Amino acid sequence: MPMLNIKDSLRFKLIIGFFTIAVPLVALLLYNNYYASNTIREQVADSNKNSMILYSHQIEAALNKETNFLYNIAVEDPNIAALSQLLNDPDEYYLAKARILNTFTRYHRFDNSVDLQFIYSVQKQDLFNTPIKTQSYDELLSIKTTIEQLVKEVQPDSAYFREWKAIEYSQHKYALIRLVDTGDDFYLGAFVELENLMIPLDLIHLEYGFASFVNEQGELLTNTSAIGTNRLNTSLASESNEVYQIVKKDDQKYIVVMNQIQGTDVILSAFIPESQMLKNLYHFRRGIIIISIVAFIILIIYLVYLNEIILKPMNNLVRGMRRIKHGDWNTRLHASKAKEFNMINETFNSMASEIHELKISVYEEQIKAHKAELKHLQLQINPHFLLNSINIVYNLAEIKNYSVIQLMCMNLVKYFRFTTKTNQIAVTIAEEMEHMESYIKIQQVRFPERVTYEIHISDGAAQAAIPPLLIQPFIENAIKYGFDFMEHPFHIAIHISLTRHEQLEIVITDNGSGFSQEVLEQLQSGGYMENQTGEHLGITNVQYRLKHIFGHMTRLEFDNAPDSGARIRIVLPIRTVEQFTSY
Repeated sequence: MPMLNIKDSLRFKLIIGFFTIAVPLVALLLYNNYYASNTIREQVADSNKNSMILYSHQIEAALNKETNFLYNIAVEDPNIAALSQLLNDPDEYYLAKARILNTFTRYHRFDNSVDLQFIYSVQKQDLFNTPIKTQSYDELLSIKTTIEQLVKEVQPDSAYFREWKAIEYSQHKYALIRLVDTGDDFYLGAFVELENLMIPLDLIHLEYGFASFVNEQGELLTNTSAIGTNRLNTSLASESNEVYQIVKKDDQKYIVVMNQIQGTDVILSAFIPESQMLKNLYHFRRGIIIISIVAFIILIIYLVYLNEIILKPMNNLVRGMRRIKHGDWNTRLHASKAKEFNMINETFNSMASEIHELKISVYEEQIKAHKAELKHLQLQINPHFLLNSINIVYNLAEIKNYSVIQLMCMNLVKYFRFTTKTNQIAVTIAEEMEHMESYIKIQQVRFPERVTYEIHISDGAAQAAIPPLLIQPFIENAIKYGFDFMEHPFHIAIHISLTRHEQLEIVITDNGSGFSQEVLEQLQSGGYMENQTGEHLGITNVQYRLKHIFGHMTRLEFDNAPDSGARIRIVLPIRTVEQFTSY
């Protein structure tokens, strides 16, 4: 019975079924939690995106209005046109500048969208501007210095003449500047601090959040330290793009929406804390997580309960069946908590007991049958051998060769005394070889000077035990089929030794004609069986006895010697006569 594949087991299928139910259920709850949170993010992002767009349009309108005003002044104001003609008249030049500044002041009396306006003479490198509203002299100086440096270095094709550009006038402080070329070496310009543009952003109602201007590289121009070194993805600043991005600083996450301010190189962005945005979902999310955990725990408890009620008794039953299969007949199953399995276990225990008792009875009967059969095999005597022996004695009596008759009778007595001991299960090597000598000496009387023999027993092998009459059938066959009245004497050699693997090795060789090729192939393949006439009964008996006594622990090999003659090799476990009594 092959070992059960774990994938085919009931335990594996139930566990797979459990996870098939539990995993999608927990995944569905977690996805529901994610979907709800994501929906809130999208709604908040969309709402703030619309606010960004609305306020961006207001900023664009204010900046466009200022740009149009600068162009109108450059084209229509006579004082601008007169400046280039009054360069050599300092008094009139100064009065013209004052009139232009008054025009700027009157226009912006009720409009605070721009912090200051200025006029710059390229020829005289003269910069004059409206009053700068600052909280410190250092800031005023940095603004004036930044503007002077810009207008001195700016080229006619610069982007400052096409749009509002962000410029850093102090550390981490930025402003928007726009220039207009009057065409006669004078520049008009406007300056607005980005921090001042942020003031009306309170109208967006960013509770716990903040707004900021961002340049095209994704760096914050206001609230510069709010997100550390993080940079925003400015490709998401399109009005038609509803995608938001998430920025994390420390343990705080911000949902960021942006919108490009047309006519400038800056982007307006809003940062909404995710924790505040999802605070209304806190209990809902917590409930979903708790439900997921509780559901998973319940499923685990159910799996443990299922294992205790079904899987464990089933596993014990399978384990018990395997032990019975391997011969452990004392295996018994314990009572189960389930009534059905309890009945199965009782039935199993009852069947195991009955089978065990039946197997013992059958085994004992087989032993008795084997012993009876072995005794029967031991009593099988070749009638031809007996008749030939008696005939030899008769012929010797006719010629009155009493010494040979005495020798023949003594060997016959030894021979038949040994073969008729039916109560012996095993004999020592020494006893078996003494019997073989009696048999061979009888053959020597039959064939004077035609049969010789040699028996060699190594140290320690003489007291090893073997089944009786184990070697004689091979000697009989050798004399019967290998003798064939050769010119030289027929020699039989028996060598018995102990191997390195603690086994007994018996090798029987002769110098006869050996096995024929057909018979040798049958013997080597194990297919040499007794024929219908009863020939070769001895070899079949030896094979049968070795199989039933030693099983797979013995080997019986047949071949021909390199020069001539047959060779039989028997390998047995080393046993004593006492060890055979347990058979």
